[in-house]
Amino acid sequence: MSASANIHYSLGGSGEEVLVFLHGNGGSIENFKNIIPFFEDKYTVLAVDSRGHGQSGFGAGELSLGTMAIDLGNLLDHLDFKKVNILGFSDGANIAMLFALARPEVVDRLILVGGNYNFWGLTPMAGAMILLGYVSASLTKLVDRRATLNKELFSLMVKEPNLKRESLSGIKAKTLVVNGNRDMIRVSHAKNIASTIPNARLELVNGDHFYLFKEYEHFNEMAYRFLSEGK
Repeated sequence: MSASANIHYSLGGSGEEVLVFLHGNGGSIENFKNIIPFFEDKYTVLAVDSRGHGQSGFGAGELSLGTMAIDLGNLLDHLDFKKVNILGFSDGANIAMLFALARPEVVDRLILVGGNYNFWGLTPMAGAMILLGYVSASLTKLVDRRATLNKELFSLMVKEPNLKRESLSGIKAKTLVVNGNRDMIRVSHAKNIASTIPNARLELVNGDHFYLFKEYEHFNEMAYRFLSEGK
């Protein structure tokens, strides 16, 4: 069980299907300001500030992606949403994978943008920078208690997610894996994700980790085609 925290969310749109947005490490709902409006006339849109992010509370204990996945489940139960589509970016994609493994009956379609199932999915440069940030934040915390959140955020990227590749075969949702050709996530790692999830495909795009925010019009159209195909 996880300690409770106040979870902030926004709810809009008017569609029959529900589309959930999960932001990345250090982000918030605001990251999707150019993406959410595109979907609001097509879906009921739920955007969530993960625990310790945006306007959501921290709760007790250390942050973890597993706890955030539980928070998502509790929120969906509270809103009585029985079936949803999830669009997760970076750590949001990792939370989405954890949730889809824990509650496969709830997830219809899954869009994973720049996600990884373990630390080794990062490129060497990105991994080194994150490790440096983690060490720096850990040392700063010793003399400045206000640095606790920075240490927690870096810890999420260093210690989590910690999934075995083969466990991804338990994801039953139809899945689109999106990765930039200049992403901080290795292209080979994204290929592993797409090839291990039974009903998944990879879309390799021309861009970096933040492609969906920089090229949001292209991303919106691609995501909508995937969500609506066959329906």
